[in-house]
This record gives sequence, structure tokens and C-alpha cells, in this order.
Amino acid sequence: MDISDRERKIKSSIRKGDKTAFRQVYRKYYPGLCVIAHRYVRDPGIAEEIVQDAFMKLWEGRKKIEINGELHNYLYSAVRNGSVNYIRRLLIERKYSESRTGQIRDTLNSLNISQEDGSSILIANELEKKITEAVASLPDKCREIFLLKRNEGLKYSQIAEKLKISPNTVQRQISIALEKLREELAPYLK
Repeated sequence: MDISDRERKIKSSIRKGDKTAFRQVYRKYYPGLCVIAHRYVRDPGIAEEIVQDAFMKLWEGRKKIEINGELHNYLYSAVRNGSVNYIRRLLIERKYSESRTGQIRDTLNSLNISQEDGSSILIANELEKKITEAVASLPDKCREIFLLKRNEGLKYSQIAEKLKISPNTVQRQISIALEKLREELAPYLK
């Protein structure tokens, strides 16, 4: 049996739900794909998550996915695309977070809070109350993740490990929290 016949047989077996064939492919390609993902994201935990996502998508979509070329090329592309998408989301989130932090800082500076100006103190107290309310209005898990990031300064991977969830989930929840806070505090950020 030549390589292309073996390749067709493995792809066919996976498409039919053969877990043994899938495990063989997983064991064969997983370490190398982790190395490739790590070259992009520079975080071993995130790299493993990206590779696991690629295999999960392969398994869950096995009946629909058409792999015209070799399986390792498909998996390499899936991992490369997953890594690039992760980097894009991270850059967008960082840019968004920096922008929001700057806006909040500018707002606080524009209030020019001083003990001599009672109205500034009232406005600052109102803003603090609104921030507290906005954070309290977040969904429980989202709020917990946001507070671990903001109050304890934990990295995504540390939060993920602590809560036994994926770093991608942490990233998505932080993005959701920042968007909801931006909406809630929009009148104060102008």
C-alpha cells in the first residue's frame, strides 16, 4: 500500500468515526503541530490549545470536511490559521484595552478632582459608583475572569489554569467584559 492509499484509508476511517485512526493521527502530528503553533504565539499553553482546537474541529466536522490534499497539510493550515487568528484577536484586544484605559485616565484627569471642588468629588464618586455597578452587572463567570485580570493582574494562562478553562475562553470573556463596560460607561468616556 503506497502513501496515498494509506492517506485515503486514514481519512476515510476518520470520516466514518474511527477513534483509533483519529488517535493515531493525533499522536503522530500533535507534537510537531505544537512546535509550529508555539513559533507563532510564543506561549506553550496557547499553542497546545490551538492544536487541540484544530483536532477538535477535524473530529467534530469529520463528516463534512473535505480534505483534498494530505492530512498533515490540512492540520498545518488549521494550526497556522488558528495561530494567526489568535494573534489578531490579541492585538485587537490590546489596542482596545489601551484605548479604553487612556479614555478612563483622560476622563478622571478632566474631572480635576480636588478637595476644594465639591462638585468634582461628587462626579468622581458617581463615576466610581457607575464603574462598580457596570462590573457588578457582568455575568458571573465574565466578572470573575475580569476581576482576576484587573485586580490580581493574572495572565490569561494563569486565569485559565486557576478556573480550569481554556486561555481562549479567558480572552473572549475579557473582550466581552471590556465591551460591556465601554457601553455602560460611554457617557463618562466622552
